[in-house]
Amino acid sequence: MLAIEVDGMSHDFEEVMVNDEQRQKRLENMGVRFLRFDDREVKRDMANVLRTIEYWILEHGENL
Repeated sequence: MLAIEVDGMSHDFEEVMVNDEQRQKRLENMGVRFLRFDDREVKRDMANVLRTIEYWILEHGENL
C-alpha cells in the first residue's frame, strides 16, 4: 500500500513531526510505503508532485 501525505505548517510543527515519524514507522513495519510532500511544494508545483507519484508507482508498483 502507498500512502501519500502532505505536511502542513502548524504552530506545533516539531511535535507533529515526531508523532508522524512514530506512526509512519509502525505502518512501514506493516508494509505501507510513504511519499511525503511539503504543503508549499504541493501548492507551488502540483505537476511535479504528480510526476513524482507516477514515477514512484512505476518503479515500485509490483511491491504495493
